[in-house]
Amino acid sequence: MTDAPFDPSEHFDESLVARYDRRIRRFCPSYDALHRMIAPWLRNVPEDATFLSVGCGAGAEMITLGSEFSSWRFVGVDVSADMLAVCERKLAEAGLTSRAQLFEGRLQDYAAPAPFDAASSIFVAHFIKSRDEKLSYLRAVANRLKPNGIFVLADLFGDKSAPEFERLSEAWRRSYASNDVGMAELARDRAHIERDVDFLPEAELVALLSEAGFESVTRFYQTFLFGGWIATNRRRG
Repeated sequence: MTDAPFDPSEHFDESLVARYDRRIRRFCPSYDALHRMIAPWLRNVPEDATFLSVGCGAGAEMITLGSEFSSWRFVGVDVSADMLAVCERKLAEAGLTSRAQLFEGRLQDYAAPAPFDAASSIFVAHFIKSRDEKLSYLRAVANRLKPNGIFVLADLFGDKSAPEFERLSEAWRRSYASNDVGMAELARDRAHIERDVDFLPEAELVALLSEAGFESVTRFYQTFLFGGWIATNRRRG
């Protein structure tokens, strides 16, 4: 009997969305820094660029980049209606409502009116356990990008059989526990990670990106087991 696939529309229900901003920064202490580190890689994107945020969650990418690039327009895609409601409110607070659109559903079901200049997937793909489904997801990103479009991917990663994986994992657990997390919550969140996250060695992740249509894959970020990569859509203009 195989495990049921992770369903983010159920995991990020209304009660959990209310705690999301606090929890994600406990899980990943450099969460805000990661988003700030994306902007320098996008300086050569056109001033009137369009940006696709896949699994946009509460809108961190759109809000951070929207403040950096005043002429950009954004589309956020997420399967969670509750998360999109939070995102809509945060976009309004940031004054980005007129520059952003939201779509509820899977990326594969989103019919983009035109290809995007850049896209991001932050802490989304590591929940997709089937290799074929993960490849389909990454190809769906590539197919919605312009030739040479830029893709930012951030996920949990690592080779679970390697000694450094356990060292990084233990340091991560200690970092998380240092935030006055109760034992019950710590046990519940640890079980969630072990049950729902598909850890891939970096070489396998890069191979998947290449198969999906990306090249020039460069890791620019790492905190414990969280990694971030920049890639370019292989299609040429």
